[in-house]
Amino acid sequence: MARYTKAIVQSAILKSAANLTAQLFRYSTNPTAQPLDWKAVVEFAIFGLIQAQVNCHWQEFLEDVFPSYSAADKTTALQETIQWRNIVYKIILDQTIGLFIMNTIFLVCTNFTRLTSASVLLAEVNRKVWPLIVNAWKVWPACSLCNFLWVPVESRVFVASCVGFGWNIFLAFFTMVK
Repeated sequence: MARYTKAIVQSAILKSAANLTAQLFRYSTNPTAQPLDWKAVVEFAIFGLIQAQVNCHWQEFLEDVFPSYSAADKTTALQETIQWRNIVYKIILDQTIGLFIMNTIFLVCTNFTRLTSASVLLAEVNRKVWPLIVNAWKVWPACSLCNFLWVPVESRVFVASCVGFGWNIFLAFFTMVK
């Protein structure tokens, strides 16, 4: 975990800041809205702490199994070749299994203390996870492609967290709808 500490802390800060931004926006456009929900900010921070750690391992797994580049030694110069098949495999896995895992973590973190039992939590996850994944497909495939092509594996979670700032504002609004 120590090697992921920076990415994990950055993720927690960015996710909680996104939630706070969404709440402040809602309040600025509707002064009769409920006051800030600090519990939601903490839930997003916890989501960031858990999800970033899982995502660090996920990104390393994808890169280990499907490397983005192969190195070919051409006498004097090392030349890297993009492995397009591996990029496609990683995008498919990331946008299916990866999104399912990350969105399930989100739904558990933001509903765990608000629901009465594990069965109710499971029903809520089942009800919301697929609409989240479908909406995620509007944002995350492009981010994944850029990450897999141009970002070193150890920086991918940070890049995703930065892109995720906007996504997490959407998620905050998603959680405000009952």
